[in-house]
Amino acid sequence: MTITWFLFDLGNTVIRLAYERVLENICRASSVKRDELVRILEGAGGYRDMERGAVTFWDFYDYLCAHAGYRDSIREFHKLWSDFFDGPMPGIEDVLERVREKYRLAFLSNSNEVHAEVIPRQFATLFEKGDRFIFSHRFRTAKPDPEMFHRALEVIGALPKQVVFIDDLMQNVNAARNLGIHSIQFHDSLTLIEELEREGLL
Repeated sequence: MTITWFLFDLGNTVIRLAYERVLENICRASSVKRDELVRILEGAGGYRDMERGAVTFWDFYDYLCAHAGYRDSIREFHKLWSDFFDGPMPGIEDVLERVREKYRLAFLSNSNEVHAEVIPRQFATLFEKGDRFIFSHRFRTAKPDPEMFHRALEVIGALPKQVVFIDDLMQNVNAARNLGIHSIQFHDSLTLIEELEREGLL
């Protein structure tokens, strides 16, 4: 069966995440240190639940105020949380350009309501009109849950064997492979292009 779609993760595959900067900025307005903040963020009510659509951004803000002693306004926190990105991954523009010559593109991201608005606007030059965005919070599930991949396939109207999936996290790559999706772990743009050429995909 012919491959027709490439499905790219966004964070640290297409766009570099500024996770440590965000942690530092939250800590400045909180009563906890970095490691404790990470534990809180990963807990029930934290950003993982926001990515699954289980809590809203406002719920997440209230959770941080209650558990991390966060003191700034929700307006300030929205600005801080929007500043999560450090530009495109080196060389990724060339990757996307090469892939677009032969395939359609979609982007599958464990995301949230704030980042889903910021990313297409802030990085508009990376995307084209026909691209699809599949943001986890809208589907109330997230990678590596197989349901997230099933929903992505529904959105693009493709079968697993018609899709190549690219992600920097091996647990997501393995989850997609288990569903029959040809999946490649992203390390850097040059290595990805070499691997796609070696496999006859480019």
